[in-house]
Amino acid sequence: MLTTQQTQQKWEQRYAGLSLQERAEPNPFILAHLDWLPLHGWALDVAAGAGRHSVLLATRGLRVDAVDISWRGLRLARQRAQAAGVANALRCIVADVEQPWLPHRAYDVILTTYFLHRPLLPWLKDRLRPGGWLMYETFVLGPAENTANSPSHFWLQPGELPSFFVDFRIWFYEEVCHNGRNAGRVTAQLVAQKPG
Repeated sequence: MLTTQQTQQKWEQRYAGLSLQERAEPNPFILAHLDWLPLHGWALDVAAGAGRHSVLLATRGLRVDAVDISWRGLRLARQRAQAAGVANALRCIVADVEQPWLPHRAYDVILTTYFLHRPLLPWLKDRLRPGGWLMYETFVLGPAENTANSPSHFWLQPGELPSFFVDFRIWFYEEVCHNGRNAGRVTAQLVAQKPG
């Protein structure tokens, strides 16, 4: 298992060569369910990376806390927010959410894509305001997956994601086999709402 410093170095290297235009398009799952989310309030983008979803939420009228371990990724997020005219709606926070740690705020929306750290899930539930929305997509371990470069604890078991949110109203759940960049990989996609 990587230390926090090793994990941070890995992501800093990945974002070092990324331009503002690369990987800026929001995830199709997020786009498909965007209209379900409120147009004002606070959103939290966990493992926000270069901010493609943070900026999208900010352009819709939400104030966004973008949390990621990579300051380079968040610098790109800040630049993208400036280009979109929503820099004042974005707060970038460099933090290792595997500690686990999240800002101490009640959020109207929490969004996480392609990140899994099971000890963080109770924190997500706690930080979501009653009636708030959770959008979560991450990889599911399938029989054809090679976990040599990515340990199995970073992968969900089939059907596992909704089991963490049985006390929420689940509006959408699907496990999808992808084409394109993630060809052949399966992700779990969840949209849920905290009671209240």
